[in-house]
Amino acid sequence: MIRRLFVAVCCAVGLIGLTVAPANAVACPDVHWIGVAGSGERDDPASYGGMGRVVYQSLQDLSQQVQRDGRTMTAEAVNYPAVAVPDTGNLLGWAGFMSSVDAGVAALANQYTAFTQQCPSTKVVLAGYSQGAMVVHRNLQTLAGNPNLAAVLLVADGDRLPADPTYNLGSATAVRGAAGKGMAQQWPLMAHAPTTPLPVAVGSRTISVCDVGDPVCDAITDDDEVTPAGVAIHTSYARARSGGYAWTWPLYQLLGAALPVGNTATVGPPM
Repeated sequence: MIRRLFVAVCCAVGLIGLTVAPANAVACPDVHWIGVAGSGERDDPASYGGMGRVVYQSLQDLSQQVQRDGRTMTAEAVNYPAVAVPDTGNLLGWAGFMSSVDAGVAALANQYTAFTQQCPSTKVVLAGYSQGAMVVHRNLQTLAGNPNLAAVLLVADGDRLPADPTYNLGSATAVRGAAGKGMAQQWPLMAHAPTTPLPVAVGSRTISVCDVGDPVCDAITDDDEVTPAGVAIHTSYARARSGGYAWTWPLYQLLGAALPVGNTATVGPPM
């Protein structure tokens, strides 16, 4: 039986300060962010830079750290449908949902290739939330050996595997241990979900964030009903606009130190 996984999980989104420009609009930066929105977050492609609230605010938080040491950073959103989650039992709707994920996987691969061909020395960060995290996850096997890929952020990943050698944050790891997994892993054939753990080469550069009770990334059985409490957990990430998210400093560390010549300032985690 198909679970009621994402009912009412569309987040409210709105436009805030940072302007996200196309990759080809500027000279090659030191760091480039490619963000992938979650379900229903691209109904207005101009909102949150087209990458949804969680990913966009994570970008803002990291960019402050990167710019502190004099590096340049640009960003782009993956252009894909990011359709809202259908109702339970709507088989046609679920087929459309999986088509949206598949379209995102292809779009991210194309955008990543286009950017790295243009800027072969730039470090790239991939980030996705919910459906967007699934889009990113499904590209990682292919990108495991890619020299441009410096860091990956997966928030509430529906493809999450307990055996993935990722750097795990959030309460699901501590409470569930190896039990919780992404909802797509409950029915991987239907969901086109990857069932092979990520290679260490890319898992070691990947931060996976999941809180206990999140029905998308912390699924235990396929009979779980999604409750309002579960929806609240799934939509609770990166709520503080002031930043300081737990994953920002590890992401920054994965980028490596790159102080300008003559600059001896020490860059540390936000206080």
